[in-house]
Amino acid sequence: MKTPSTFTGKFLYAITFLVVIPLILWLWAIYTEEFISFPAIGSENAGWAFFIGGLLLMIWGMYSLKVYGKGLPMNAYPPAKFVDNGAYLFLAHPIYWGFGILMIGFFMLTHSASGLWLVTPLTILCMIALVMGYETIDLKKRFPDRSISTIFKLPENTKASPDLRERLVSLFLVIASLFLANFLITRVIENDVSSIIEIRLSLPPFTQNEYLPLLGIGYLLLIPFILRSCEVLRHWTLASLLGISIYIFCSFLYPELVAIYLEPYQNLVYIVPIFLLLISLKAIFKTSKILVILFGLFTLMLVILQLSYTYSAVLSLSVSLIIYLCADNYLEIWLFLRHIAEEIANSWDEWTFGNVRIINHGFYVGFGSFLGILISGILVGDFYAWGILIFAIVVIIFSALWAQIIEGSEKLKRPYGYYGALVGIIFASLIVWALGYDVWVLIGVISVVMPWVQAIGRFRCLVNGCCHGKKVNDPNIGIRYYHYRSRVCGISHLKGELLYPTPLYSMIWLFLVGLVLLSLWNNGFSMSFIFGLYLILTSIGRFVEEAYRGEVQTPIVQGLRLYQWTAIISFAIGMIMTCIPVQVVVASSSFGWETILSSVLGGLFTFFAMGVDFPNSNARFSRLV
Repeated sequence: MKTPSTFTGKFLYAITFLVVIPLILWLWAIYTEEFISFPAIGSENAGWAFFIGGLLLMIWGMYSLKVYGKGLPMNAYPPAKFVDNGAYLFLAHPIYWGFGILMIGFFMLTHSASGLWLVTPLTILCMIALVMGYETIDLKKRFPDRSISTIFKLPENTKASPDLRERLVSLFLVIASLFLANFLITRVIENDVSSIIEIRLSLPPFTQNEYLPLLGIGYLLLIPFILRSCEVLRHWTLASLLGISIYIFCSFLYPELVAIYLEPYQNLVYIVPIFLLLISLKAIFKTSKILVILFGLFTLMLVILQLSYTYSAVLSLSVSLIIYLCADNYLEIWLFLRHIAEEIANSWDEWTFGNVRIINHGFYVGFGSFLGILISGILVGDFYAWGILIFAIVVIIFSALWAQIIEGSEKLKRPYGYYGALVGIIFASLIVWALGYDVWVLIGVISVVMPWVQAIGRFRCLVNGCCHGKKVNDPNIGIRYYHYRSRVCGISHLKGELLYPTPLYSMIWLFLVGLVLLSLWNNGFSMSFIFGLYLILTSIGRFVEEAYRGEVQTPIVQGLRLYQWTAIISFAIGMIMTCIPVQVVVASSSFGWETILSSVLGGLFTFFAMGVDFPNSNARFSRLV
């Protein structure tokens, strides 16, 4: 028999996730509708199909957990048994898939642009974050000998010949993702994007047939059945999916650079991008040197044909090559970044002059602060230069105070905490408001540059050993710390152990967030909306990152690390901020000596605060290590 406390907990959990959260998401869409310029997609038939289909998938997933797992779909009260039957035979997370599909259907029925283009994607990101930042880790702890395996799983990374299921799954994933990407992009840009470099490629009139691009689809349909090994098929699938992801991400943010599409009369859904043709040709090259000649000629024909349709052949080819190089070499790029991260993590150096010590990691944060203030000044002009500097100084002070309260100890004389910086925004805003500055302009522009400032600051984390990851067994993932000054060695006592490179994870995510926020700034979104998205996106990344961090001093509260809870709170605040109507302010983009001087002073202050200490003193804030 269930105890009252258990029953109450489950009841409240169910009400929260089945009623409260969906209601909040609906209200969020309503109150942000006026800020979204993307077109609403309204279709009663499609809307009901998605809504009912998603609902049925959710019910099937819940039923599977109840019948096969002997439990409920609740992280706080997880099923007692591992489930790989029912809906979980096909999808690893059918309830989340179902909810995402249901949301799409609901917002199509309600003709909500915000619901479709803002609330749904961010909710899907949150579900992914929950899986990566909690559920996957929790499942591994509870069922260490079991792993998720579905019909739609990718081929294994082996030299064995792929079976029919693996070939069909790979084909489905690539084709479905391509069609979805093309459909979404065409609905957003509506074939009305002009290139910043308009250089067309002219071909004979007979080539301007809207059905000729179907040859590219036929090309893709053959690829999975030509490749002879699982590892090549797996690489082709992952590289293609990554390329499509980069393609849609950049097309949404910077369509004038990436979405250089065909003439308006043509159907774009079945267009195969050039980078996908090149990824496929590379996969064929790994399989057969003879076939690559035949397919190479066919690929060349398709590339020329597609370039003739674009607004700018030069720009389209250039962007396609960049996407191809990034997507097809994803593993090499990752290993390179991992190697660089490990080198920096063991690069501690210091110079002592009397009672003053200068540590090399201070140069990273000093440069980051300098660059952030400089870019902010360029975006809003000299008038705000000193306001930006004051804002930055107050935020740094509060990040130090926060870390003293949360992590302060004899071993951590002067730590810094990110969430203290967020608290500092409140006080910094009051100060600059009292000085006569437009607070929202400062908050908005600082939100735009902060992701990149934080990303540069993560180099300091690597050198200092803070924000480090927990143990991992894969040498292609983990990095090792050896320097005795590193907090990894001195505090966590993990010298020489393979650890998740969590600062590197953070850098990559923050770089992408920065691109999103810069695009919002360039497209005239309100400062409150930009700030809200900054909080939301950084919170999602921090929730996942925190799950793989291994600092011994971070408290665990109700199964989550402290900063995962603060990330959830920060996310909620971000939602509220996106709903606040603030008049868009067009700030001057000119800058002069005041911006340069404030940038230099801000960089020096940050360098001193985080890279200079007094090793012979025992006073609070006197020492960094």
